[in-house]
This record gives sequence, structure tokens and C-alpha cells, in this order.
Amino acid sequence: MSGWLVKNRTLTLILVGIISSSIFQSMFLNVSAQAPPYPPLKPSTFKVVRASWISPNLTFSAVAGDTNIPLYVTVLNIGNRTATGMSQTLFLNEPFTNISGGQQAKAFYESNISPGLTATTKFILNISRNASVGPHILRMRIDYLQIVSGAGATLYLEQQAEVEVPVLVTGTPLITIYSVNVYPRETPPGGNITISGTIVNTGTSTMSNTNVSISSQALIRGAFIFIGQADPDIPRPFSATVQVRRDAAERVYPINLQVKYSDSYGVGHISSAASAIRVAQRTPATPERTPARSPIDIIYDILLKVYRFFFGTVMGALILDSGR
Repeated sequence: MSGWLVKNRTLTLILVGIISSSIFQSMFLNVSAQAPPYPPLKPSTFKVVRASWISPNLTFSAVAGDTNIPLYVTVLNIGNRTATGMSQTLFLNEPFTNISGGQQAKAFYESNISPGLTATTKFILNISRNASVGPHILRMRIDYLQIVSGAGATLYLEQQAEVEVPVLVTGTPLITIYSVNVYPRETPPGGNITISGTIVNTGTSTMSNTNVSISSQALIRGAFIFIGQADPDIPRPFSATVQVRRDAAERVYPINLQVKYSDSYGVGHISSAASAIRVAQRTPATPERTPARSPIDIIYDILLKVYRFFFGTVMGALILDSGR
């Protein structure tokens, strides 16, 4: 009886071992046969390969004072995995803001970005008028999902990367202001002055919504001159008469002239110029005082008139002169 029990116990242990081995193979060996093992988990990395104003493929300039100007940024996936659901946050600092004046601009890219492929996104920015000419560096954060496939399943892992975006601001506006004249150059408080000048479009395409504004602390109110369409190389004169404040202090005041216009891409541009006006009280001219006459001269004039009456002009003068 005891031998039979020992034999059954041995068979039971063998059976348990076989079942455990089968379960292990079904969990690991069969799964491994369905798909290759996961490659090493390494975040996708990106590199900025192009940053351009207005167009993703063509070259345009950005000038200080530009508004609503598109910035296209192209990044390259230099990792070994596909990325999807990419969102980008561009962190802005002086002289750049978003269209509402904020310090961040966002863009999204919905398609997958396989290793070695690029993605281009678009931001809309403003550039302040005091922007320095030259290159600027903006920081951009990239949030995305990394696609990981293997072992019969696909995973989407949240990842993040940071890159630097180089942008260039040039110093050549498309419209130039010249021949600015202020008449008169000096005026008393409350006086009127006329400000005139000429603008010309030095670009190759027509500008629209062109207008000139004039402002100064010396003026009761500024002036706004609507010009409209500005074709290339065609001078457009402008003129406005404005009044100086009656309480303006006597000194020299700067006068600011600003031309706003839009190009064919809807980007707003600004060109500027400056002049000045002197405010000073006018001193009334002092009339010449007639020198005081002596009594003898007064008597002489009276006698001269009497002798002229009786003897004529020449004889009367000779008689008086001989008597002196």
C-alpha cells in the first residue's frame, strides 16, 4: 500500500511539472514567436532644420514692427521610433509676442512622424518696434506620444523634448518715408503747423491699407492720413495741418511719423520717421522811438513853414540858414 502511494506521489509531481512547463511556454515562448522583443526604449529626439518667415519654403524677411507674421518651424525626427500627436510650445521673449501680446505660442501636428521624416508647424507672432537687427534664439518644447509596437501590442508613451529655434530680424522696411517738412519750424503755443512728406514702396509687390499717423506731445491731437494702395516705386505725398497745445511749454518737441501697411500675405508692417517743432512765445517788435527835439529845432521848423509860404521853398530855407 505504501509503495503505491509513493508511486502516485511521484506521478503527481511529474504531472505538475509538465503542466507548469506548458503554462510557462504559453506565456513567454509563444508570445515571443508572435512578435520580436521590444527594442530598447529610447525617446524620439528632434532637431530644427528650418525656421522661416511667411512661407515654409520661400525666403522672406521680418522687420521690427511686423505684426501677425507667420513663423514656420520644421523639425526632423532623428530618433529610432515614430512620434505622433505632437504639440509645440514656443516660449517668447522680447521683442516677440503672440498675436494677443502673450509670451507663448502653440502649434499642433496630427500626423505620425517616422524616424528620418520632418514635420512643419506654423506660429503667428508680433515683433516689437524696438527689436534689434540680427539673429534671435527662441526656446521650443515638444510634447508627443512615442509609438512602441511589439509583443502583440502597441503602446503610446508620453515624451517631451526641447529645441532651440533661430530666427532673424532684418532692418529694411518695405516703405520709406522721406522729404519730411514742418512749417513753420517755430510757433507759439496755440499756433498751427503743417507737416508734409512723401512715402514710397521700395518692395516688389503692392501694399494695401496704407496710412500715415502723426503724433507729438506738443499737439492738441495727432493726424491720420489714409493712403490706401501703395504700388512699387510710386511716390505718394501726404500733408496735414495740426494745432499746437495752448499750454505747451517753450521747448523743442519731437514729432513721430508712422506708416502702417499690409503686404499680400496679410502681414502688417510699420515704417517710422521723426522730425521736431520748437514752441516759443513771439516777442512783439518794439517800434522805433523818435528822438526828442529841442525847442530851437521846433521853432526852426515853424519859421521854415512860414517863409516857405511867403517866399517859396528854396528862398525860405536860404533866409533861415543865413540867420542861424
